[in-house]
Amino acid sequence: MSDSRAVERRPLPFKLSAPENDRLATHVVYALYGASLIFQIPSMFGVILAYLKRGDVEGTYLETHIRWQIRTFWIWLLLTVIGWAGVILLFGWLVLAFAQLWLIYRIVKGWLKLSNDEPILRPGDMF
Repeated sequence: MSDSRAVERRPLPFKLSAPENDRLATHVVYALYGASLIFQIPSMFGVILAYLKRGDVEGTYLETHIRWQIRTFWIWLLLTVIGWAGVILLFGWLVLAFAQLWLIYRIVKGWLKLSNDEPILRPGDMF
């Protein structure tokens, strides 16, 4: 016996089109960067997502956040590599500590601006 009841289709509680997902994707990148404070791998997924969304957000205020996020990843990675290389010389721990604090600063500043729907005025700056 087959069940002949019609399946009622309800709309999804969210929209799948790209513009609606751009802001969410930007939030996800900040969250992945935050998770990278404990585990290193999420930051790689975050920068990949940022690169994938870069073209979608061109011309919007989110473009400044994506530039900020990509730049954050590469500078943080460079500081981390220098820090680990310098651990042998004992100055590396200071560089690693600075790299983590700088990453926290960038995440908090960017996420607060995004939460208020504000662009980052100078995404190329260090601070």
